[in-house]
Parts: sequence; C-alpha cells; structure tokens
Amino acid sequence: MIGSRQPRWRFTLLDNADHPLRRLDGVTGGDVKLQALTRLGGSASLGLDDRGQDIDWMSHRVQAVYDPGIAGVDAWPVMTMLFTSPTMTRQDGLTAYSVDLLPKLAVIDEDATEGRYSLAAGTNIIDEVVALIQSTGENRISATPSDKVLANPQTWDAGESKLTIVNDLLSSAGYWSLWCDGSGLFRVEPYLAPADRPVAYRFEAGAASIHKPGWEREQDLSSVPNRYVVVGQGTDEAPPLIGVALNEDPESPFSFQARGRWITRTETGVEGADQSVFDQLAQRRLRDAMSPVGKLSVVHAPVPLEPNERVAFRTPTWDADATIQNMSYSFAWDTQVTAEWREI
Repeated sequence: MIGSRQPRWRFTLLDNADHPLRRLDGVTGGDVKLQALTRLGGSASLGLDDRGQDIDWMSHRVQAVYDPGIAGVDAWPVMTMLFTSPTMTRQDGLTAYSVDLLPKLAVIDEDATEGRYSLAAGTNIIDEVVALIQSTGENRISATPSDKVLANPQTWDAGESKLTIVNDLLSSAGYWSLWCDGSGLFRVEPYLAPADRPVAYRFEAGAASIHKPGWEREQDLSSVPNRYVVVGQGTDEAPPLIGVALNEDPESPFSFQARGRWITRTETGVEGADQSVFDQLAQRRLRDAMSPVGKLSVVHAPVPLEPNERVAFRTPTWDADATIQNMSYSFAWDTQVTAEWREI
C-alpha cells in the first residue's frame, strides 16, 4: 500500500491562537487516536529530543500534518492539540521528552461558570454557543447559524463546565456536539443522520485497494431497543414535548415485526426548541442505541477523513456503508490507520 511514494509527517509549533510559530523538529515518535463518541474527541502523545525548541508547555500547541508523498495530493492536518504532562528523560548527556497531548475541546471543558448560568426562553441557541466558546479565548469557529431558540428558561449550576453547557444547547437545537477538525477549527453544525451523509471515501477490494485484506466484523445482538422515547420539560401551562422513534422496518431483525414485542428506552428532562427537534432526537437516540448491530475493524492507508464521516466498504464477501468511530495513527512514516466503523 505504500509503494514507491515517500510519505512523511510534519509538525508545527503554534501559539495559543493557533498561529504558526515554527517547524517543530526533533519528533521521535508518538501516536494519535481520534474518537467520535468521547467527550474530548481523542488523545495523543509525542516523543521529542531536546534541540532547543523553546516550547512553552502551558500555552503552545502542536499541529500534525500527514503528507502521503503522492504527486498532486495535498497534505492534510490530522490533529491540532495542546501540550500537557511532559516527562523529561536525561541519558548519556541528552535530554528527551515524552508528552501527552489534549484535544482543543479541553479548553472549553476546563473553563467553567463562576456563578449560576441562566438563559431566558427565546435565547438564540447557536448565538449563545458561539459566545460561550469565545468566552474561553477561542475564536477559530465555523458555525452554521440557526433561528432556533430555547423553548424554556435554562439554568446550570455554578462551576459547570462550559463544554457541558455548549453540548446541552447544541443537542436542544438538533446539532452535533462541539468538535474540532484536524486543523483545530471548532465546528458547530446541524446533526445529519448517517444515511443522509455523503460518502467521504470508498474502500474497495482490488488492485487499487488501500485497506488490508484482513478485517473483522462484530455483532452485539443483546438489548437493542426498537422504540425510543424522549421526554421534555413541561411547565404548569404546557405539557412536555415528547419524541418517539419506532423501528418498524420489516427488514430489520430488531424491529417490532421481527421480535413481536417492544423493547423501549426512555430519556427524560430533555431540552429541545420544538417538536421537530424532539422527533429528530428520538430518531438519533434510536440509531445510536442500535449502533452495536455491526462494527467493522479495518486497517487502511491514511486518507483525509474525520470521525463521524460516512465511508463505503466493498469486498467480495461483505458490502456496507458505515460511519467512522475511531481512527488510530502512529507518527511513523509508514503508519497505517487502525479504524473502527459503525455500520449504517
């Protein structure tokens, strides 16, 4: 899969506003894991020889760019993260560092409200999300605007993480949880169901295949619901909004038709701007609850993909479309991506 090309990693030292400072030399190894369903979206580590790089561990950041070494194919940023917990080793007169890295979402997560944080009914949700992110000092934000507003007043306790508040608000608007792409840009975007996402890459068997021929598929058939109920917060004047999603697909082995009974999960106290959000949340929760139905583990050459993107997998023995859940790289020139995908 590597052939005659000359892939490589490039590392750039950034300031606390993501402005490039200089090339970061002396990288001896490390790895990165990008995850769709974790709070911060992943983790990484880096090995460094001390060459007088003058790194401010408290404020500088690092960006890792992968260059596949193919003419006409641009390099792409895989991750932009914060330094944390450096460990210094001194041996034979040389100094080296091993340092853990944190995703930029940690900036939002580690900032918190000083007092109770209250928002009135009618507050524009996405405007408030952007303002909260900016209040942490982060300004590289790509936000899709929306006219959705809070249906009810909302309050969070003093000391609540700003990331928790942001994600609560985004959920109520029918948006993805906050995430950062490889370039370190904060992304505020409407949630898109897996089946509605465009295919970002097609993995196909054959002479041009970029994945290893060996792969695994796991099924978890236990406790998969076929009904999901999402219940909002009512008031004395109005009952709560309720969203219900049903699996009545006769082709699905988990549907009511296949099982002859309902297996229900219920979530209460949910905030949503309107009935359409509750309907979408119920459908989304049902899809997520059915996610163990099929999980693919595949090793492939690096390509510019992000968690949650949709891929097509075509082999002589199995065809599936799936969403990316995890991707793990090493910072070696000949790295392969160990990926986990969730079938649609």
